[in-house]
Amino acid sequence: MKPRFNILVRNMLIASGSYAAKVKRFSFNARMYLLFVFLTTLNAGIYGVIFNLYILRLGFGEDFLGLILSSSSAAMGLFAIPAAFVCDRLGRKRTLLLSSLLSVFSLLFLYNITSPSLLVLFSVAMGMAGSLSLITGSTFLLENSAREERMYLFSMSSLIYTFSILSGNMIGGSFPGIMAGIFSLEIGGAEAYRLTLYLSLIATTASLLPLIFVTEAKALNGDGIGSQLGIYISIFKSKAVRQMTFFYCLYGIGWGTSLPYFNVYFATVLGADANQIGIFFSISQLFMIFGYFMVPILTERTGRVKLVASVQILSIPFLLLFVHTNNLLLAVIGFVMRYMLMNMANPILNSFKLEIVKPEERSIINSVMWMACYTFVGIGTYAGGMMMAEGYSSMPFLITALLYGVTAVLYYIYFNKLEKSMAL
Repeated sequence: MKPRFNILVRNMLIASGSYAAKVKRFSFNARMYLLFVFLTTLNAGIYGVIFNLYILRLGFGEDFLGLILSSSSAAMGLFAIPAAFVCDRLGRKRTLLLSSLLSVFSLLFLYNITSPSLLVLFSVAMGMAGSLSLITGSTFLLENSAREERMYLFSMSSLIYTFSILSGNMIGGSFPGIMAGIFSLEIGGAEAYRLTLYLSLIATTASLLPLIFVTEAKALNGDGIGSQLGIYISIFKSKAVRQMTFFYCLYGIGWGTSLPYFNVYFATVLGADANQIGIFFSISQLFMIFGYFMVPILTERTGRVKLVASVQILSIPFLLLFVHTNNLLLAVIGFVMRYMLMNMANPILNSFKLEIVKPEERSIINSVMWMACYTFVGIGTYAGGMMMAEGYSSMPFLITALLYGVTAVLYYIYFNKLEKSMAL
């Protein structure tokens, strides 16, 4: 056992040195983008713990929660193709600035209104902002990195994302109690949650600052809409693109059906409070940091496609553990391990789909895949909310487990040979 442990430690030290060398080579634009990721994701960490509970505290049910969450996800998916046009016409920098401004505007209203129709409307606006950022981000990283450092840059982006989510989760879990004590509010009440959500709004506003320093030669606006539509049509002649699109449709349904409701399940089924949920989410992020750190190392040994399929399959037993126990400790173990394993696939998924097409098609393929994914995330989210509202609390998670198993197998069948041919 001790020799194996020494080998593991030595390999991690070697990997750390490799990381440090690659990080020093990151461009100034890439570093500014990583700071942008940290600030926007800090918002997401607070939002992820508190917003669902805030909506329920306002007196709405899980079915309405599912509606506003699905509206945001569906808008993110349906706006993906227009977002690609915007990205290529305005340029990466200005598109990211537009995304942040729209996010600030949307969150300002989401945190201060109680009208059901307006909550849905600004959830849609929030989804549009997310689509602009999502479509632009991966393309921006790809264009501001060399091939030999790319996997490290994408992994570092995921590491920073995870660390920021961790920080946001801790703030989201602890601040409602602090706010309640300072302002004599009900602990776990809507007002304490709202004051905490304001902190996420500050982080989103601050994300504008690093973008100001990004330098970009020019907007990629040489091609007209007709030309870009021609590219959309032409890329579907590729069998790999059609297979990738189908994969993301199934992946999106599995994602949307259960992932937005982990905090709801913890609160309503397992009896956890906001502070505990924040701690559980934070623990998952700590494990995720380790997972993302290992991705480039494991990728070099197993290959990208095989690693994606493996971690997805390994996450399923832990998801089933989460919903088949009333023991809070076991549920947390299942939640944390599922989160780490499933999300280890993200840096690979985000980069590999951009490498199966020509450089001029990258923003196009990015928009198509995220449109497919988030449109079906919206469908899954609405369905999951209805199941939760009807008392079928475990059903969304069981459906997710089934779909993740199917997508893992399909990803390996579709792309294992393609990855090997690309390496030649």
